[in-house]
Amino acid sequence: MSGLQFSEIDDAVLLTQENLIKRGSFLDLQTDLSDHVFVREMWKGRQKRFEGGHPWQFQAQIDHNYSAQAVGLYETDGTSLTDTMIQGEVEPRHVNAHYIYDQREPSFQRGGKAIVDLVQTRYVAMMVSLYEKLEEYLSSKPVDSTDTKTPYGLTYWVLKYNDATGSFHGHNPTGFDSGRAGIDSTAAGQERWSNWSASYVAVSKEDLIRKMRRGDRKTKFRSPVSHAQPDLGAMRNGKYTNDAVLGYMEELLEDQNMNLGNDLDSKGGATLFKGTPVMYVPKLDDDTSNPVYSLDWQWFAVGVLSGWENNLTKPYMVPNKHTVRRVDLDATLQMVCTNLRRQAVYYVA
Repeated sequence: MSGLQFSEIDDAVLLTQENLIKRGSFLDLQTDLSDHVFVREMWKGRQKRFEGGHPWQFQAQIDHNYSAQAVGLYETDGTSLTDTMIQGEVEPRHVNAHYIYDQREPSFQRGGKAIVDLVQTRYVAMMVSLYEKLEEYLSSKPVDSTDTKTPYGLTYWVLKYNDATGSFHGHNPTGFDSGRAGIDSTAAGQERWSNWSASYVAVSKEDLIRKMRRGDRKTKFRSPVSHAQPDLGAMRNGKYTNDAVLGYMEELLEDQNMNLGNDLDSKGGATLFKGTPVMYVPKLDDDTSNPVYSLDWQWFAVGVLSGWENNLTKPYMVPNKHTVRRVDLDATLQMVCTNLRRQAVYYVA
Protein backbone atom coordinates (compact mmCIF):
# COMPACT_ATOMS: atom_id res chain seq x y z
CA MET A 1 0.00 0.00 0.00
CA SER A 2 1.68 3.24 -1.11
CA GLY A 3 0.80 6.59 -2.56
CA LEU A 4 -2.83 6.43 -1.40
CA GLN A 5 -5.42 8.68 -2.96
CA PHE A 6 -7.25 10.96 -0.53
CA SER A 7 -10.42 8.90 -0.98
CA GLU A 8 -8.57 5.77 0.20
CA ILE A 9 -6.84 7.22 3.27
CA ASP A 10 -9.85 7.27 5.61
CA ASP A 11 -10.67 3.64 4.81
CA ALA A 12 -7.05 2.68 5.52
CA VAL A 13 -7.19 4.50 8.87
CA LEU A 14 -10.48 2.82 9.77
CA LEU A 15 -9.14 -0.66 8.95
CA THR A 16 -5.91 -0.05 10.89
CA GLN A 17 -7.90 1.30 13.84
CA GLU A 18 -10.09 -1.79 13.97
CA ASN A 19 -7.04 -4.05 13.94
CA LEU A 20 -5.50 -2.06 16.77
CA ILE A 21 -8.63 -2.56 18.85
CA LYS A 22 -8.51 -6.30 18.22
CA ARG A 23 -4.84 -6.45 19.17
CA GLY A 24 -5.47 -4.24 22.17
CA SER A 25 -1.91 -4.15 23.53
CA PHE A 26 0.71 -1.44 23.57
CA LEU A 27 3.54 -0.08 25.71
CA ASP A 28 4.09 3.61 26.29
CA LEU A 29 5.75 6.22 28.50
CA GLN A 30 3.07 8.87 28.20
CA THR A 31 2.07 9.13 31.87
CA ASP A 32 3.76 9.65 35.23
CA LEU A 33 1.52 7.07 36.91
CA SER A 34 3.16 3.65 37.17
CA ASP A 35 -0.24 1.94 37.20
CA HIS A 36 -3.86 2.89 36.54
CA VAL A 37 -5.41 0.71 39.22
CA PHE A 38 -8.92 2.14 39.30
CA VAL A 39 -9.16 1.96 35.51
CA ARG A 40 -8.20 -1.70 35.67
CA GLU A 41 -10.26 -2.59 38.74
CA MET A 42 -13.39 -0.60 37.85
CA TRP A 43 -13.46 0.50 34.22
CA LYS A 44 -12.07 -2.73 32.80
CA GLY A 45 -13.08 -5.17 35.52
CA ARG A 46 -16.27 -3.84 37.11
CA GLN A 47 -18.53 -2.48 34.42
CA LYS A 48 -22.28 -2.76 34.85
CA ARG A 49 -24.33 -2.17 31.73
CA PHE A 50 -27.55 -0.22 32.09
CA GLU A 51 -30.25 -0.43 29.47
CA GLY A 52 -32.70 2.25 28.47
CA GLY A 53 -32.93 5.79 29.73
CA HIS A 54 -31.66 7.54 32.80
CA PRO A 55 -31.32 8.40 35.66
CA TRP A 56 -30.13 5.02 37.00
CA GLN A 57 -32.04 4.13 40.16
CA PHE A 58 -31.83 1.68 43.04
CA GLN A 59 -33.70 1.19 46.32
CA ALA A 60 -32.61 0.54 49.89
CA GLN A 61 -34.56 -0.35 53.01
CA ILE A 62 -33.09 1.56 55.93
CA ASP A 63 -35.31 0.48 58.83
CA HIS A 64 -37.79 -2.16 59.94
CA ASN A 65 -41.35 -1.44 61.11
CA TYR A 66 -40.95 -2.13 64.87
CA SER A 67 -44.13 -4.23 64.89
CA ALA A 68 -42.71 -7.25 66.73
CA GLN A 69 -43.69 -7.48 70.42
CA ALA A 70 -44.78 -9.88 73.10
CA VAL A 71 -48.58 -10.22 73.25
CA GLY A 72 -51.17 -11.72 75.58
CA LEU A 73 -54.33 -13.71 74.85
CA TYR A 74 -57.17 -11.67 73.35
CA GLU A 75 -54.99 -8.55 73.29
CA THR A 76 -56.10 -5.78 70.93
CA ASP A 77 -53.85 -5.45 67.89
CA GLY A 78 -52.03 -2.21 67.24
CA THR A 79 -51.20 -1.21 63.68
CA SER A 80 -49.01 1.43 62.12
CA LEU A 81 -47.34 2.03 58.79
CA THR A 82 -43.64 2.86 58.69
CA ASP A 83 -42.09 4.02 55.43
CA THR A 84 -38.72 2.26 55.38
CA MET A 85 -37.67 2.67 51.73
CA ILE A 86 -35.36 5.19 50.14
CA GLN A 87 -34.46 5.57 46.49
CA GLY A 88 -31.09 6.53 45.12
CA GLU A 89 -30.45 7.73 41.61
CA VAL A 90 -27.46 8.93 39.63
CA GLU A 91 -27.24 10.67 36.30
CA PRO A 92 -24.74 9.21 33.81
CA ARG A 93 -21.85 11.36 32.63
CA HIS A 94 -20.18 11.56 29.23
CA VAL A 95 -16.45 11.42 28.49
CA ASN A 96 -14.85 12.17 25.12
CA ALA A 97 -11.35 11.70 23.70
CA HIS A 98 -10.18 12.09 20.13
CA TYR A 99 -7.27 12.15 17.68
CA ILE A 100 -6.79 13.89 14.34
CA TYR A 101 -4.70 13.49 11.20
CA ASP A 102 -4.16 15.38 7.97
CA GLN A 103 -4.56 13.41 4.75
CA ARG A 104 -1.43 15.12 3.38
CA GLU A 105 0.88 13.73 6.08
CA PRO A 106 3.94 11.96 4.59
CA SER A 107 3.07 8.63 6.21
CA PHE A 108 0.00 8.29 3.99
CA GLN A 109 2.17 8.71 0.91
CA ARG A 110 4.66 6.08 2.08
CA GLY A 111 1.85 3.62 2.79
CA GLY A 112 2.06 0.19 4.44
CA LYS A 113 3.73 0.11 7.84
CA ALA A 114 4.06 3.91 7.95
CA ILE A 115 0.27 4.22 8.02
CA VAL A 116 -0.03 1.58 10.73
CA ASP A 117 2.62 3.33 12.84
CA LEU A 118 1.01 6.74 12.44
CA VAL A 119 -2.51 5.55 13.31
CA GLN A 120 -1.20 3.47 16.21
CA THR A 121 0.61 6.40 17.85
CA ARG A 122 -2.42 8.69 17.47
CA TYR A 123 -4.82 5.99 18.69
CA VAL A 124 -2.62 5.07 21.66
CA ALA A 125 -2.23 8.73 22.64
CA MET A 126 -6.02 9.05 22.68
CA MET A 127 -6.50 5.90 24.78
CA VAL A 128 -3.85 6.90 27.32
CA SER A 129 -5.50 10.32 27.59
CA LEU A 130 -8.81 8.57 28.29
CA TYR A 131 -7.35 6.23 30.93
CA GLU A 132 -5.41 9.05 32.61
CA LYS A 133 -8.59 11.11 32.91
CA LEU A 134 -10.67 8.12 34.05
CA GLU A 135 -8.13 7.33 36.80
CA GLU A 136 -8.56 10.91 38.00
CA TYR A 137 -12.35 10.78 37.84
CA LEU A 138 -12.69 7.35 39.48
CA SER A 139 -10.47 8.29 42.43
CA SER A 140 -12.02 11.69 43.20
CA LYS A 141 -15.30 13.60 43.06
CA PRO A 142 -16.78 16.70 41.44
CA VAL A 143 -16.15 19.91 43.37
CA ASP A 144 -19.83 20.28 44.18
CA SER A 145 -23.33 19.56 42.90
CA THR A 146 -23.18 22.38 40.34
CA ASP A 147 -20.72 20.28 38.32
CA THR A 148 -23.01 18.20 36.13
CA LYS A 149 -20.27 16.90 33.80
CA THR A 150 -17.65 15.21 35.99
CA PRO A 151 -18.41 11.59 36.97
CA TYR A 152 -18.65 10.60 40.63
CA GLY A 153 -15.59 8.85 42.01
CA LEU A 154 -14.40 7.02 45.09
CA THR A 155 -14.23 10.07 47.38
CA TYR A 156 -17.82 10.95 46.51
CA TRP A 157 -19.07 7.58 47.75
CA VAL A 158 -16.68 6.62 50.56
CA LEU A 159 -16.31 9.49 53.03
CA LYS A 160 -13.69 10.10 55.70
CA TYR A 161 -14.80 10.96 59.22
CA ASN A 162 -12.47 11.86 62.08
CA ASP A 163 -13.28 9.14 64.59
CA ALA A 164 -10.38 7.38 66.32
CA THR A 165 -12.65 4.48 67.27
CA GLY A 166 -14.44 4.12 63.96
CA SER A 167 -18.11 4.51 63.10
CA PHE A 168 -20.83 4.66 60.49
CA HIS A 169 -21.34 8.39 60.51
CA GLY A 170 -24.21 9.98 58.63
CA HIS A 171 -22.84 12.91 56.67
CA ASN A 172 -22.74 14.02 53.04
CA PRO A 173 -19.89 14.78 50.63
CA THR A 174 -18.68 18.37 50.75
CA GLY A 175 -20.68 20.38 48.25
CA PHE A 176 -23.48 17.81 47.99
CA ASP A 177 -26.09 18.81 50.58
CA SER A 178 -28.66 16.42 49.12
CA GLY A 179 -26.33 13.49 49.79
CA ARG A 180 -24.91 10.64 47.77
CA ALA A 181 -27.24 9.52 44.98
CA GLY A 182 -29.73 12.07 46.29
CA ILE A 183 -30.04 10.35 49.70
CA ASP A 184 -29.34 12.75 52.58
CA SER A 185 -27.37 10.86 55.24
CA THR A 186 -27.97 13.65 57.76
CA ALA A 187 -31.77 13.33 57.58
CA ALA A 188 -33.56 11.58 60.42
CA GLY A 189 -33.87 7.87 59.73
CA GLN A 190 -31.35 7.91 56.87
CA GLU A 191 -28.13 7.81 58.89
CA ARG A 192 -27.60 4.16 57.93
CA TRP A 193 -26.83 5.32 54.39
CA SER A 194 -23.16 5.69 55.33
CA ASN A 195 -19.79 3.97 55.12
CA TRP A 196 -17.43 2.99 57.93
CA SER A 197 -14.55 5.37 58.66
CA ALA A 198 -11.78 5.55 61.25
CA SER A 199 -8.81 7.86 61.73
CA TYR A 200 -5.40 6.57 62.71
CA VAL A 201 -2.01 7.96 63.70
CA ALA A 202 0.50 5.19 62.92
CA VAL A 203 0.73 2.17 60.62
CA SER A 204 1.07 -0.29 63.47
CA LYS A 205 -0.69 -3.37 64.77
CA GLU A 206 -1.96 -1.38 67.75
CA ASP A 207 -3.40 1.44 65.61
CA LEU A 208 -4.22 1.07 61.90
CA ILE A 209 -4.23 -2.74 61.73
CA ARG A 210 -6.42 -3.04 64.82
CA LYS A 211 -8.87 -0.51 63.35
CA MET A 212 -8.93 -2.32 60.01
CA ARG A 213 -9.76 -5.57 61.79
CA ARG A 214 -12.60 -3.89 63.66
CA GLY A 215 -13.85 -2.18 60.52
CA ASP A 216 -13.92 -5.50 58.66
CA ARG A 217 -16.11 -6.97 61.38
CA LYS A 218 -18.44 -3.96 61.40
CA THR A 219 -18.92 -3.84 57.64
CA LYS A 220 -19.79 -7.53 57.22
CA PHE A 221 -23.50 -6.83 57.48
CA ARG A 222 -25.82 -9.65 56.44
CA SER A 223 -29.58 -9.31 56.29
CA PRO A 224 -31.45 -11.88 58.42
CA VAL A 225 -33.94 -12.26 55.56
CA SER A 226 -32.95 -13.56 52.12
CA HIS A 227 -34.24 -11.46 49.24
CA ALA A 228 -33.12 -9.94 45.96
CA GLN A 229 -30.70 -7.05 46.39
CA PRO A 230 -29.28 -4.41 44.01
CA ASP A 231 -25.82 -5.97 43.83
CA LEU A 232 -23.63 -4.96 40.90
CA GLY A 233 -21.29 -7.91 40.51
CA ALA A 234 -19.76 -11.00 42.04
CA MET A 235 -18.47 -10.97 45.62
CA ARG A 236 -14.91 -9.67 45.85
CA ASN A 237 -13.08 -7.46 48.32
CA GLY A 238 -10.28 -5.01 47.62
CA LYS A 239 -7.80 -3.10 49.80
CA TYR A 240 -6.14 -0.02 48.27
CA THR A 241 -3.58 2.45 49.59
CA ASN A 242 -0.59 4.60 48.64
CA ASP A 243 3.15 3.99 48.58
CA ALA A 244 3.86 5.32 52.08
CA VAL A 245 1.30 3.10 53.84
CA LEU A 246 2.11 -0.01 51.85
CA GLY A 247 5.80 0.44 52.62
CA TYR A 248 5.10 0.47 56.35
CA MET A 249 2.82 -2.55 55.99
CA GLU A 250 5.56 -4.50 54.24
CA GLU A 251 7.94 -3.71 57.10
CA LEU A 252 5.34 -4.85 59.65
CA LEU A 253 4.95 -8.08 57.73
CA GLU A 254 8.70 -8.69 57.67
CA ASP A 255 9.01 -7.92 61.40
CA GLN A 256 6.60 -10.74 62.23
CA ASN A 257 8.50 -13.22 60.04
CA MET A 258 11.59 -14.54 61.82
CA ASN A 259 13.05 -16.25 58.74
CA LEU A 260 13.60 -13.64 56.02
CA GLY A 261 16.48 -15.40 54.33
CA ASN A 262 18.66 -13.30 52.03
CA ASP A 263 15.88 -11.24 50.44
CA LEU A 264 15.91 -7.61 51.64
CA ASP A 265 12.38 -7.20 50.21
CA SER A 266 10.98 -10.61 51.02
CA LYS A 267 7.37 -9.39 51.26
CA GLY A 268 7.34 -6.87 48.44
CA GLY A 269 4.23 -7.37 46.31
CA ALA A 270 2.73 -9.95 48.65
CA THR A 271 1.10 -7.96 51.44
CA LEU A 272 -2.28 -9.43 52.42
CA PHE A 273 -4.96 -8.46 54.90
CA LYS A 274 -7.26 -11.37 55.80
CA GLY A 275 -6.31 -13.04 52.54
CA THR A 276 -6.97 -9.96 50.39
CA PRO A 277 -3.99 -8.30 48.64
CA VAL A 278 -3.31 -4.73 49.70
CA MET A 279 -2.81 -2.97 46.37
CA TYR A 280 -0.66 0.06 45.67
CA VAL A 281 -2.59 2.83 43.88
CA PRO A 282 -0.19 5.49 42.50
CA LYS A 283 -3.04 8.02 42.24
CA LEU A 284 -3.48 7.83 46.03
CA ASP A 285 0.05 9.19 46.50
CA ASP A 286 -1.60 12.59 45.95
CA ASP A 287 -3.61 12.10 49.16
CA THR A 288 -1.49 13.23 52.12
CA SER A 289 -3.94 11.69 54.60
CA ASN A 290 -2.51 8.25 53.67
CA PRO A 291 -5.87 6.53 53.13
CA VAL A 292 -6.59 2.82 53.11
CA TYR A 293 -9.80 1.94 51.27
CA SER A 294 -11.58 -1.33 51.97
CA LEU A 295 -14.12 -1.90 49.21
CA ASP A 296 -16.70 -4.60 48.60
CA TRP A 297 -17.03 -4.85 44.83
CA GLN A 298 -20.34 -6.68 45.01
CA TRP A 299 -21.92 -3.25 45.52
CA PHE A 300 -19.54 -1.05 43.55
CA ALA A 301 -19.27 -0.69 39.78
CA VAL A 302 -18.80 1.69 36.92
CA GLY A 303 -22.17 1.89 35.27
CA VAL A 304 -22.04 2.26 31.49
CA LEU A 305 -24.82 2.96 29.05
CA SER A 306 -25.26 -0.09 26.86
CA GLY A 307 -23.70 0.55 23.47
CA TRP A 308 -21.70 3.52 24.75
CA GLU A 309 -18.94 1.75 26.68
CA ASN A 310 -16.27 2.52 24.11
CA ASN A 311 -17.91 4.09 21.07
CA LEU A 312 -15.37 4.84 18.33
CA THR A 313 -16.40 6.91 15.32
CA LYS A 314 -15.27 6.65 11.75
CA PRO A 315 -12.93 9.42 10.55
CA TYR A 316 -14.85 12.58 9.67
CA MET A 317 -13.88 16.00 8.30
CA VAL A 318 -13.00 18.76 10.76
CA PRO A 319 -15.06 21.89 9.90
CA ASN A 320 -13.13 24.46 7.84
CA LYS A 321 -10.20 22.01 7.46
CA HIS A 322 -11.21 19.85 4.54
CA THR A 323 -8.11 17.60 4.59
CA VAL A 324 -8.09 17.10 8.36
CA ARG A 325 -9.96 14.15 9.86
CA ARG A 326 -11.01 13.51 13.44
CA VAL A 327 -11.82 10.26 15.23
CA ASP A 328 -13.81 10.41 18.49
CA LEU A 329 -14.10 7.94 21.34
CA ASP A 330 -17.17 8.45 23.54
CA ALA A 331 -18.21 6.74 26.76
CA THR A 332 -21.28 7.27 28.92
CA LEU A 333 -20.61 6.19 32.48
CA GLN A 334 -21.09 6.81 36.18
CA MET A 335 -19.65 5.21 39.30
CA VAL A 336 -22.44 3.58 41.32
CA CYS A 337 -22.48 2.20 44.88
CA THR A 338 -25.67 0.52 46.09
CA ASN A 339 -24.48 -0.43 49.59
CA LEU A 340 -22.32 2.05 51.49
CA ARG A 341 -22.50 -0.07 54.62
CA ARG A 342 -20.00 -2.55 53.15
CA GLN A 343 -17.37 0.12 52.40
CA ALA A 344 -14.68 1.59 54.67
CA VAL A 345 -11.81 4.06 54.71
CA TYR A 346 -9.00 4.66 57.22
CA TYR A 347 -6.89 7.82 57.16
CA VAL A 348 -4.64 10.18 59.11
CA ALA A 349 -6.84 13.06 60.27
